[in-house]
Amino acid sequence: MLKGHMSHMHWQKLTFRKVAYSILGIYVLITCYTGFHLLSRKLQNEFKQKIIQERIKTLSEIADDPDWNPWGEEFESEQRPLLHHNAPALWEAQQMEMGAQRAPVAQRSPLERRVSNRTESTEHIVEIWGKAAIGLYLWEHIIEGILEERMNGVWSYGEKSLSSISFRFRTGPGVVPSKVPRSTENLLLVLNGRETAKVEVSKMWLELLVTLPHLHNAAVVLLGNEQCNNSWIHPYMAHNGGLVKVVFLVYDSPEIDNIHFYQWPLGVATYRSFPNVKSSDVQIDQRRQYLFNFLGTVYKNSSRETLLCQINNSSYTNLGFIKPRREWMPSETEESREEYVQVLSNSELTFNPVGLNTECYRIYEAMSLGSVPVIEDVLTPGLCQARSGDSHFFTSPLRLLKEFNAPVIYVKNWTQEIDLLLHKEATLSDLERRMRRKTLVEWYSGFKMRMRDRLVNVLLSTFFTSSVR
Repeated sequence: MLKGHMSHMHWQKLTFRKVAYSILGIYVLITCYTGFHLLSRKLQNEFKQKIIQERIKTLSEIADDPDWNPWGEEFESEQRPLLHHNAPALWEAQQMEMGAQRAPVAQRSPLERRVSNRTESTEHIVEIWGKAAIGLYLWEHIIEGILEERMNGVWSYGEKSLSSISFRFRTGPGVVPSKVPRSTENLLLVLNGRETAKVEVSKMWLELLVTLPHLHNAAVVLLGNEQCNNSWIHPYMAHNGGLVKVVFLVYDSPEIDNIHFYQWPLGVATYRSFPNVKSSDVQIDQRRQYLFNFLGTVYKNSSRETLLCQINNSSYTNLGFIKPRREWMPSETEESREEYVQVLSNSELTFNPVGLNTECYRIYEAMSLGSVPVIEDVLTPGLCQARSGDSHFFTSPLRLLKEFNAPVIYVKNWTQEIDLLLHKEATLSDLERRMRRKTLVEWYSGFKMRMRDRLVNVLLSTFFTSSVR
């Protein structure tokens, strides 16, 4: 009996020892796994930071290459002025006036300038770094800011206070990660996402954000893809774990929800130095030479080819100005640009057949000069349409123009509608045409103001919620 009792105690002792060793083994395994996980996470973060730093270094090194141009084909000619050109006679007075008002050029680099026109009521500073040509439309046409050039346009800088925000705009090839202010707290990046090469550069800038030690708020003005494929930016959005709180997006993308994504106008072709036209400089009362115009690239089997054929067969052909070309050209000569501006400013209508996207620069350029855009209201291939169920949005395409009731003319079929349209236009009186021009120019001026207000209000509510009264 004693032997059986001792055997039982020995079995209990062995069982306890096994349990203890098992617990110890599990503890060791958990400790090793936790240590491995933490070490792996640390190495992954270090690797990610190294990649980001390498990309930033690449951007900085590229910027030092005199042959590199971050604007791509939009600024292929480094020899011509970056921001301004000799305007046609219609705007000479305007340019002289701007020249008289321009502030003296600072002795320091524009990237190091201090705010000189900040008022008592200004509470917040928002940096705008323009890395796409639409940044010039944002700054000069929407915000109506003035730019100071340095080093023949390598850097350009401007300041403008709106509401309780003091904007500081920086643009040009010289704006690279190694030169931008590290103390930036609130940032609006202007990026190009139109094609793969531009997207890769834009990603580099977005990955720079995590390296800015004082950054609190980030937003983006994005020139989207013409087929509205912009999914690459989703991981950078704050609601997906990124740092970008809001995007102002060009084209009728399905992302537009007026929460995280707001639609933004394409605007005029600043990369071709289209002038910033004041509404007061448009000749409203002067009789125009042409009933209509079309200057543009005609692609084979496109609606542009259909339009051209219809015009050539119309009895109103001699009342318009038609100058097609068969190959797209990324830049203009001074002569071709002046001709384009003068033709638009002397035309009642400007035809806008679709290209890769329904929205094109010509729409805004025509409106700025008082020439009514005739727009082909059809969807182009891709994702550019409202999501199913978004009935509160206006019908694609051109939702933004429809939202603000732009005084333009929409057509669905050039073959069926062009003759009726031209016949109606030919019967309008001079008074009717003058009144329409006045309405169009005033609408476009007001539209830019509303876009400016939208930008400021969204930034206030998104960046500085407590500041909104």
